[in-house]
Amino acid sequence: MRAVGDDKLDAQTSARLLKRALSIKGTREKLAEALHVHPHDLALWLAARAFPPEPVFEKVLDIILEERQPAAPARKRVLIAESPQGFRMLAAILGDEFTLVPAHTRAEGMDLVRSHAIDAIVCGQHFEGSQMLAFLQSVKAQPAAAGIPFICCRATPTSLRTTALAAMREACEALGAVAYIDLPELERDAGAERAAVEFRDAVRGAVRLKTASQTLRILVVDDNPDAAHTLTALLRIAGHDPYKATSGEEALRLGAEAMPHAAVLDIGLAGMSGYTLAEKIRAAPWGESMTLIAVTGRSHPEDVARAMQAGFDHHFAKPVTLERLLEALAPRKK
Repeated sequence: MRAVGDDKLDAQTSARLLKRALSIKGTREKLAEALHVHPHDLALWLAARAFPPEPVFEKVLDIILEERQPAAPARKRVLIAESPQGFRMLAAILGDEFTLVPAHTRAEGMDLVRSHAIDAIVCGQHFEGSQMLAFLQSVKAQPAAAGIPFICCRATPTSLRTTALAAMREACEALGAVAYIDLPELERDAGAERAAVEFRDAVRGAVRLKTASQTLRILVVDDNPDAAHTLTALLRIAGHDPYKATSGEEALRLGAEAMPHAAVLDIGLAGMSGYTLAEKIRAAPWGESMTLIAVTGRSHPEDVARAMQAGFDHHFAKPVTLERLLEALAPRKK
């Protein structure tokens, strides 16, 4: 077998690398065990009195290189309570970003919640014959699982009327859902890509948000109930105190009462536009120094200029990730 010395490597260099490997392993015994060599031979190499064989030298380099590689972060575990068909559909949207744990019955879902570390739950509206709310109520009743954030969703089209869907959304909100994602409705109104982005963002927000070091009162204004609820729920999980309004008039009333630190306004509001609302907020004593963020489907330079003229601090085109909003959400310095 060819020795490292045959390549004319300096013995001092190999000794320094061995000492680096020794500092990683901690003791000579552990290093000798990792290299599968006798401690006497290791002592000679550490003293630069001999060259280690090439296979041993390669193991030394492997130890050093592995120590320099950052450990890959563990993927978050998301329980998907859905039918097999629904699970496949949702899994295709989420990809391999999370470790997905399927549950097809309430009993199976509760067993998984009790026995596994679950970071978030996604529950389909038609889980085991429309048992979504019953399952989530059972989860909330378990002290060890009550704090797991959950998302309600409708993955496949149904014959339910608009009023029934609205009632389901309200029931999810009352239970404390991070979001109610109606994928068929989103796909119809904004396209499959936009629906997938909103769903993924909701799951990311549920499993990855860290509690904010400073709690901010944040006014969220959007006449789309789904969008308003999703954002307020995610902000609450992030450690903030959100207030939801669906019109400019309601926003001004809530703002005067809550004295928010920041506001996220949809520009395309029915009635009073987001631009007009921003101007009124800036004219109010409570809104003079707060952070104002515009969220809009328009991103042309003239749209940005119009937003800045109205008093906004930031302008984001839809869809905007929650991470970007959180970076921008900070009180303005007086």
